[in-house]
Amino acid sequence: MRTFIAIDVNQEIRDTSEEVISKLQELGFKAAWTKPENVHLTLFFMGEMDEKAVDSMVYSLNKRMKGFPSFSTKLTGLEYFRFKHSPRVLFLKFEPTKSLQRMYLEMKAELTKNKVKYDDQGNFVPHATLGRVKEYPTDWERKASELAIPNISLVIDGFTVYSSTLTPQGPIYKWIYKSKFEGGLEKNAR
Repeated sequence: MRTFIAIDVNQEIRDTSEEVISKLQELGFKAAWTKPENVHLTLFFMGEMDEKAVDSMVYSLNKRMKGFPSFSTKLTGLEYFRFKHSPRVLFLKFEPTKSLQRMYLEMKAELTKNKVKYDDQGNFVPHATLGRVKEYPTDWERKASELAIPNISLVIDGFTVYSSTLTPQGPIYKWIYKSKFEGGLEKNAR
């Protein structure tokens, strides 16, 4: 199954993502937009993993992260990854707090120790993808920079492991495990 690890976002951030996508569409951006229920802050994308490997990975991560203190971050704006001079991915950026960076590095160390392969893009940029851009308006940078994004806080007290099934209508995400720093681990019936 295609697997990734993420931080779930709150309803206020989901609502904001929907509003921002609507404004981007009005400005002339065309993209494969993320459905509000699929918005999340990705930590690691593993790709294909079998069920036993996912179970093993989750148990080791859960053990390592048990007792990690809850913390918060907040939205800081609309940004993009570019390819050459064109926007490729539009996203809501989160403040890269020390706690968020530490969480990421702790989890990365555990994945590496257990030889779990993941897509490593190098520099961790905490974000929630809004869309993969297909077409964009002239003067797109100025238009995107003028959108006001509220500073919504996000409390982080754990992580979620998802499976992703690709369909012509877009990906379908299903949570497999939810891990809480205070020690809870919940497994979804598959």
